[in-house]
Amino acid sequence: MNKERILGYEIHRKKVKNINLRIKPNLEVYISVPMNLHRDYIENFIRSKEEWIKSVLKKVENVKEKQKDFEYKTGEIHKFLGKEYNLIVKTGNFNAVSLKNNIRPNEIILTVNENIFENIDEKKKIMEKWYFENAKKLFLQFMEKWLEILDENVEKVAIKPMKTRWGSCNYVKRYINLNIELIKRTPFEIEYVILHELTHLKYPNHGRGFYNYIERYMPNYKVAEKMLNAKHYY
Repeated sequence: MNKERILGYEIHRKKVKNINLRIKPNLEVYISVPMNLHRDYIENFIRSKEEWIKSVLKKVENVKEKQKDFEYKTGEIHKFLGKEYNLIVKTGNFNAVSLKNNIRPNEIILTVNENIFENIDEKKKIMEKWYFENAKKLFLQFMEKWLEILDENVEKVAIKPMKTRWGSCNYVKRYINLNIELIKRTPFEIEYVILHELTHLKYPNHGRGFYNYIERYMPNYKVAEKMLNAKHYY
């Protein structure tokens, strides 16, 4: 694979048929092009997409700006399985998190002991524990589903924070890692990431065979890719 910079973007020349553009979770603009495609075609493509790239990056930055300083106070917007929820914080005799989906807008109820009502770090820990418990339950359900469909097996599944990836696969050890932040995405996106990582057990790279295999089981996988690449997790 050859790399070069065109109009300020890093271009990856690969054995592909078409120009491919995606924005990674770490905000890297990834552009791959056929090996011998003329520079003029690449420049024209970039110019045609530049406004879209800027628009997506701006939206991502806005989301990051809004979400980076959670204080876990009533009125904040938090996400769960692709839906937005108003956070309601109240005091009680125990620490707990619950959902209300039968109202508009949806609500996440965070109940905390009175002595930590103003403690951001403690409230964050309660929320993160709740997210992890839900992720562990749901991710493993989806994992079992896809292991059965693909007739595969894995040695280990880990759910943890990941800075730049939604998931990863060690195909030698047969370990799968999933980003805890996926619990804030739609089930469709979660299942795609799981299918994607499990496919690496058969195809370690991202060649034609890899995507043909994914498409066999999830024909609309490109929709999931766009959803994951266009919106940064938080």
